[in-house]
Amino acid sequence: MKIIVGGADLSNAVMKVSKAISVRTTNEILEGIKLSVKGDNLTLIATDMEIAIEKTVMCDTYVEGDALIPGKIFTEFSKKLENEDQVEIETEENGRIKITYGSSEVKFAALPVDEFPVVKKDLRDKTFSILQKDLKEIVGRTVFCCSTNESRPILKGCLFEVTGDILTAVGIDGVRLAMAKKKIKSASGDFKVIIPARALGEITRLLEKDEEEITFVSENNSLMLEVDGTVFITRLLEGNYMNYKQLIPTEFVTTVRVGRTSLLNSLERALVVAKENNNLVKLDIKENCITVFANTESGNVNESVTVNFEGKDMSIAFNSKFLCDALKAVGDEFVNMYFINNISPLIIKPYSGEEYLYLILPMKINSQV
Repeated sequence: MKIIVGGADLSNAVMKVSKAISVRTTNEILEGIKLSVKGDNLTLIATDMEIAIEKTVMCDTYVEGDALIPGKIFTEFSKKLENEDQVEIETEENGRIKITYGSSEVKFAALPVDEFPVVKKDLRDKTFSILQKDLKEIVGRTVFCCSTNESRPILKGCLFEVTGDILTAVGIDGVRLAMAKKKIKSASGDFKVIIPARALGEITRLLEKDEEEITFVSENNSLMLEVDGTVFITRLLEGNYMNYKQLIPTEFVTTVRVGRTSLLNSLERALVVAKENNNLVKLDIKENCITVFANTESGNVNESVTVNFEGKDMSIAFNSKFLCDALKAVGDEFVNMYFINNISPLIIKPYSGEEYLYLILPMKINSQV
């Protein structure tokens, strides 16, 4: 294999695929980045067997072929080549990979390329397309609620549910639930998949053109998309997701409409103090006002936020970080908050519409708060 490629193109491609390099493995093959040259294309791919990322760039080809290079050192070194006009990459008979730039060169030991796993890309069973900006928004509104608990692996991903022309995404961690909806451009039919939270985070980093569509293709336990020459493949989570609709109450005794930014600012200030007490804050709701309390040995916060109020007075406590997470995830000027009692979940929804919903379980009120 022998090619010449632009330093910026090489550096950008390596940065993208390096996100899929395995960091928790004793298998050095999964720590590598595979380089494949065919025609005028250089294709780089990395995988940890959970996700795979492939990026193709143009190159001047002298000899076609494949090579597998240690990923960590190649990634770090490639960052230093982005300002080079030309970078020559060549495999040598002694099993080393020579990289020449300007009047300098470096050589890396090659890994056995024949042992690199085959990544299946011919998926075609189920598809849906959505605007990139809508995908970023729906992921941003839900993925932070996915569980990190290894004992419930199915909840470490978001449920993506396509029904007609609507995509519903759901994240649950056992204490809170996030649901968001967006219209999609097209779909092969109704279906459900559970996409790992880590994969969704990497996917959104690839999206740079808000008004362009992106198409997901799913088959068996894999999902794939392609954007600007980058192919992303992830293994889907398998199993039965929680029946989230049964978790959401529909009848309430207290309804509050509040300015999102005003409440968020108050909660963030309370959180500074509440960190010493498991982030616990108490909300007293009455007379068109929410009073936010936090009390620890280091200090106390007592703030009032004006609201529109209907129903019964209420005193209820929450993990303030969970409230802040939900309020940060939406950009609306006002939100509606729905309460039943101090042991039942809070529901946060838009002032109008049904684009998102958050469910947060309350905490037991400490008598000192």
